[in-house]
Amino acid sequence: MNRNALQRLIEQARRVRDDAATRAASADREVDKAQRTLDMLSTYLREHLQRGRAPAATDAPSLRTREGFTRKLDVAIGEQTRQRDGLRDAAERDRAELIERQRRLLAFEAVHARREALQRRILQRAEQRRTDEIAAQIVRRRPGETIDEN
Repeated sequence: MNRNALQRLIEQARRVRDDAATRAASADREVDKAQRTLDMLSTYLREHLQRGRAPAATDAPSLRTREGFTRKLDVAIGEQTRQRDGLRDAAERDRAELIERQRRLLAFEAVHARREALQRRILQRAEQRRTDEIAAQIVRRRPGETIDEN
């Protein structure tokens, strides 16, 4: 794989990771919103039940109306709980995908870094060989001189 292809893969992996991060953040906001709605419904039910304990009209139609309303609140709380749990599961999947996308990006970047380091070493060795060759040519051009190997 050439350098440009790897660079394009890294850029694409970054975009995919960024998209996954956006989805994960959005999913977290949706979970928070569903939790706030659930908390509001639960608070309303508690207040409704507390008001029901206060001395008020206790005739049969009023009691049936209050019980019906309480059941509807219970149903709404149950539905909101299911919705929140579903959103929480989706958010966890989005976070897992984000982690996987980040891992993939890091793998591409590690390959890129290794290739860059290898290229630098190759260039350094080539430069060292050139330097050694120049030094050897200088020594060969000087007739009668010997290299002291102490």
